[in-house]
Amino acid sequence: MPHGYCTECQAQVTVRDGQCLLDHPVDPSTIEETSGRRLRTSARRRRGTHTVHREDTVVPPPPTHVGGSVALLERTEFVIDPPRLPPDAPTDVPTRPEALYRPVTDTDTLSLTGLLVEELWNLSPDDDIEGWTPGEMDPTLIRSGVRMRKVVAIGALMLLTLAIGWRVLTWGDGQTTESLAAVSDGSITVAANVAALDPVVDDIADGTLSDPLAASSALGRLDESARTLFSAAGDLPTDEGLAQVREQTIGQAAGALELATVLSESIAYSAAVELITRPVELPAETDIDGLTDVTERVTGWVGNFVNGVATLPGNDLTDTHRAALRDLASSLPEWQAAYLDALRARDAERAAEHAAQLETQTTFVRNSWAGVAAGIAEWANERIAALGEPIEVNR
Repeated sequence: MPHGYCTECQAQVTVRDGQCLLDHPVDPSTIEETSGRRLRTSARRRRGTHTVHREDTVVPPPPTHVGGSVALLERTEFVIDPPRLPPDAPTDVPTRPEALYRPVTDTDTLSLTGLLVEELWNLSPDDDIEGWTPGEMDPTLIRSGVRMRKVVAIGALMLLTLAIGWRVLTWGDGQTTESLAAVSDGSITVAANVAALDPVVDDIADGTLSDPLAASSALGRLDESARTLFSAAGDLPTDEGLAQVREQTIGQAAGALELATVLSESIAYSAAVELITRPVELPAETDIDGLTDVTERVTGWVGNFVNGVATLPGNDLTDTHRAALRDLASSLPEWQAAYLDALRARDAERAAEHAAQLETQTTFVRNSWAGVAAGIAEWANERIAALGEPIEVNR
């Protein structure tokens, strides 16, 4: 198909019978034979979405000049078909919900903001939106809203202040009440544990311990309750009105601890004295082979006695008795040497005298403990009578 330049279209066009497709004469000097080219349309890469066709039966080539393009578009009408749907596409697709795109017209229920929005909605595209200004709000509405927020904020602040003040004012009273309750409960417990010590005191006075496990448990409960009462006394507020209660509480707790400690030490002391003062066999004469056995036996007994006295628990009630045991322990090395020398010399009379001397001394310290134990029991009964009554607390 020949091509040439159309002066009317001002573009390179297809020539047919010396004219362009729009029936304009074409300069013959510009006509030349070229191979036909296909019109580049979207048909080459069809995607199955839209089809663009023209009502004219003649499709002109795309112009290369702006003016020509405008003139060609002005004389061409295009029709755009709706998108092609696949065969399996649903056909009951709902139409556009027009109600969602209509402005609200019920002005009776609209707020002031809703009226302004409706006014903006009703503007047409030709209206100058930059010149649009919202309507003025009633100043009384603004002031009333601000005042209401201030009232709410001030009210909340006042309630918070009152709550904090009430807590501060009542905190001291609540703490005092709780502390006094702890003191009262602790004192009652201590008094009950003190009263439960009567069998233990009786055993100490008799020099025997009928139930060591029960005695140990009773003393342990008293010690624990006394320490709890001490803690309750420390939690009491430092008010002048509570000074007497605090003094009584500390006195009962301290007295109970002392009672438990003295009785525990007395039980341990009595058991130790009973063990270390057990008599040892001391023959007046022996042969050479027997001398070795006697030496080992006497040496072991002396060592146990000295070590036992050194580890005895002590308090003011047992000081005198413990001093007598120390004196005996310090004299035992000399006694041991004299007794063994008498056996080696086969001096039975002198060996018997040394054996009798040791028996007398150990019997004395063992029997003297009974008097000390009786004194401890008497002291303990006095303490039980003083500590057996709970403290009167006005909660």
